[in-house]
Amino acid sequence: MAQQAFLNLDKEKQDELMNKAMRLFVDHKYEDITIKQLLEALSLYPATFYRYFKDKDDLYHHLLVSLAEKRKAFLEKDGQEYVFELTGYDKTAEPLSELELKFAKTVMHLPMDVLLHLYLDLFKDESIAVFKNSLRNLRYDGKLRPDIDDDLISYIYATVQFNLILFYREAGIEDEDLQVKIRKYFDKFFLHGLIKDSEFEEE
Repeated sequence: MAQQAFLNLDKEKQDELMNKAMRLFVDHKYEDITIKQLLEALSLYPATFYRYFKDKDDLYHHLLVSLAEKRKAFLEKDGQEYVFELTGYDKTAEPLSELELKFAKTVMHLPMDVLLHLYLDLFKDESIAVFKNSLRNLRYDGKLRPDIDDDLISYIYATVQFNLILFYREAGIEDEDLQVKIRKYFDKFFLHGLIKDSEFEEE
């Protein structure tokens, strides 16, 4: 994540740098972007950049986390349940700008090692925590099957988005609406295995 020096900047300056960085990631392949390009795009000296971020991965990660936090605040304020995800955004009910939505799509084309690092190292704990909370709510409502192991199921679910992206790539599925449908289908399928048959509602 961003270093404290970046977080100490006023929000206007942070937003300016983040928008410039997002534009670069939108316009170029992740693997083609060099530190020199980042420095030029952000108008920063090397020493300043490294005071703000550890490296390119760190900057990209910070941008994704910022979008996730923006969505979370929006959904919770609107009374909607927050589900941690980086793909398949519902564009009709999003607080994200056009540039932010375009940036979010870049996740679909990340090199495999970067994608794996994001999901299994940087975002795993966040995803597990959110899903564990969902399981607790289901258990409190008396809907969860009694044999469910929260740790195991939450860990499995934390890898879902990574595996779905692999599936989209393998199947050549680039249509966003279809990706959203597949995600919803999988979530419904996954949920059916967790809750009591008497509590499962077919749509």
